[in-house]
Amino acid sequence: MPQSSTNSYNASDFGPKEVEFQSTFRLHLDDAREYFLSVTKPRLDRSYKLYISYTGDRQREIQKWQANIFVPYIMSVVETMMPRIIDARPEFTVRGRTEADQAKSEKQQQLADYLWELAKMDKTTEDFVRSALVYGTSFLQVSWKKDVRTLEFLKTKDSTKKKLVWKEEERTFYDAPYCEWVDNYALWYDWHNTNRESKQYWFKRLVLTEDEIKRRYPGADKKRLELALKTPGGDLTDYAAVRQQVKTTHTSIVKGAGASSFQSSSGYGSEKYLNTNVLKMYEVFEYYRPFKDSYAVVVGASYVPLFKNAQMPIPFDFKEAPFIETTYLKIPGEFEGMGLPLILENPQVMLNLVKNQRLDAATLNIHKMWIVNPLANINKNELVTRPFGIIYSIDPNGVKEVQFSDIKASAYKEEEMLKSDMRYSSGVDDFSMGVGGGSSSATEVRHLRESTLERVRLFVNHLGDAYSDVLRYWMDMSRQMFSKEMTIRIIGEDGREMFPLIERDDLMGLFDYRATVIPSIAGQIDIKKKQDMDLFQLLINLPFIDPRKLTAKVVSDWSWSLDSVAKAADEQGAMGTPEEQAAMMGAEGQPGAGGMPPEMMGGGMPPGMPPGMPPGMQGGVPQGPNIQGRSIPTDVLRGALSMLRKPGEDMSQFAQASMPINLLQTGGVPPTVRGVPKSKPAGKTTNPRGMNRGGKVNTTVPINKKTSTESNLLNRAFNIQ
Repeated sequence: MPQSSTNSYNASDFGPKEVEFQSTFRLHLDDAREYFLSVTKPRLDRSYKLYISYTGDRQREIQKWQANIFVPYIMSVVETMMPRIIDARPEFTVRGRTEADQAKSEKQQQLADYLWELAKMDKTTEDFVRSALVYGTSFLQVSWKKDVRTLEFLKTKDSTKKKLVWKEEERTFYDAPYCEWVDNYALWYDWHNTNRESKQYWFKRLVLTEDEIKRRYPGADKKRLELALKTPGGDLTDYAAVRQQVKTTHTSIVKGAGASSFQSSSGYGSEKYLNTNVLKMYEVFEYYRPFKDSYAVVVGASYVPLFKNAQMPIPFDFKEAPFIETTYLKIPGEFEGMGLPLILENPQVMLNLVKNQRLDAATLNIHKMWIVNPLANINKNELVTRPFGIIYSIDPNGVKEVQFSDIKASAYKEEEMLKSDMRYSSGVDDFSMGVGGGSSSATEVRHLRESTLERVRLFVNHLGDAYSDVLRYWMDMSRQMFSKEMTIRIIGEDGREMFPLIERDDLMGLFDYRATVIPSIAGQIDIKKKQDMDLFQLLINLPFIDPRKLTAKVVSDWSWSLDSVAKAADEQGAMGTPEEQAAMMGAEGQPGAGGMPPEMMGGGMPPGMPPGMPPGMQGGVPQGPNIQGRSIPTDVLRGALSMLRKPGEDMSQFAQASMPINLLQTGGVPPTVRGVPKSKPAGKTTNPRGMNRGGKVNTTVPINKKTSTESNLLNRAFNIQ
């Protein structure tokens, strides 16, 4: 069909598929917009005002002299729970569905930790959790973010010179999975289906400039983009105008402005984007239909789609809308949850009322009312209470003040009862709020805080489910977009930095993903430390347990590094020769007494052993360690030691096993699997994908090369699951 020569957009000029798309798009948009304006937005506005302690609505209903105080109790509850819920990062767990997949799970867990740091998810989590506590529901959007820009970079070493040298270069600032918080006011959806997996359509509403549109959607069709930018911008109403309203009116309220100075909340701030003299803005919708495998971007008042055929398949392999939600209080039959402000709204209103009434009573006691005889010739301006004031009257009984009773103690008691009701409703105990008193024992306090944890446990589980979906989406996108091997930097369980090599084959397979959030609201960290010590006592005596690895695992929960508490190399050398150290080693490389103090072993020295003599040594003769009641024969132990003697004549083929490798003295490189190429010299490696801040990427391995047999064996060897 020939296209129109006009500059206006007409869907029929591009074919019947685009006409059908336009019809469906407008139907879904009108449905979602109406639900948002009539149901969702009023709840969001109310929740925000309660959280921010907004007094503008009450100001319109009271006299100028009346008190207008909003006790910020809801904000206090929210901000008390925030650091306790997000005190620590989630713990990711990856489980392979086959034995071969399980061998790769450790690498994916390491990659998940690295991507979390790369995407700055700690900050995103703060917005995500606070939004859920305030609005009841919060959203994340997962995407693959690629930021490649051609810019001019300064090449002059001395920036104070008059003539500067610039060079144009293309650089990659970010090329990896990404996750961002989505404002509740910007996300509209199919409200007929209450489960996220069942929703037929999603709209993410944005207001962007021309440059932002071009940069955000590089795959736009040129002709459609040109038509879109020539149309009016569309509806540019700021639906989150309540935030601007609160900021603007607060100062006026504090200074005592009257009701006439306030604008209507329904339209306040709607002109935020309408100053077209400076910058033209466009209403933009990102339109997802998971069950149709459709993704579209629509711009302006004419709803011009930017892609050819108006839409394209969803670009990610998981083929779902990239939005992930969590709820604070899940209500059956509803998609939106209920946040703390709506839960505490009624007692908060009563608390404000009691507080303001008490202040009004104090005002009336200070500024008296008067009973005046109209025949007493009294000037009403003289009836203002002031020190040493005199009221002149021809009738001495013509003026009488109105007596008000003092404020009763019950008014203060009612306030405390309301606060107690709000603490019970929110599940936040007195000690968490900082109002606990008395001589309660530590056990009682712990029980109180554990009861608080029970109230938020479901929300913490919801957070874990959301992060599990984030991890699943990230790994699907990495599996789809990953093109080069890379070295990442992570912090191991013992607090030391690790630099594992991630290959494409490490991501291939079928896996289950889980994220666990451990809050600190009930002292869970301290409880976990105690559990670690109990578990240490239980496991240390088992013959197949490595004491060093077990110790490293325990001290990591204390944010310690095993290297920080381990003996120095010279001190370890003073313990004896390798043969002597080996003599004290039991089966499976276990020290005869675990090398641990008796208090950590749960036992003392063997009977009859001289003080200070190492276990396993009696009379200077190494004795075989006892394993489950059986001892290794002494002749067998001596035969093993003879194989591990120092190098010399007729050196045993096993002698090298007794010699530690000192890279500082030899100047060599660590032994590695044969066939793995050596790293390039320092400063010669690159990171073209921008996914390793501070580490270095090994790009010497061909992209299409499969993981070697040695690599698979190493994956299995290092996998502890």
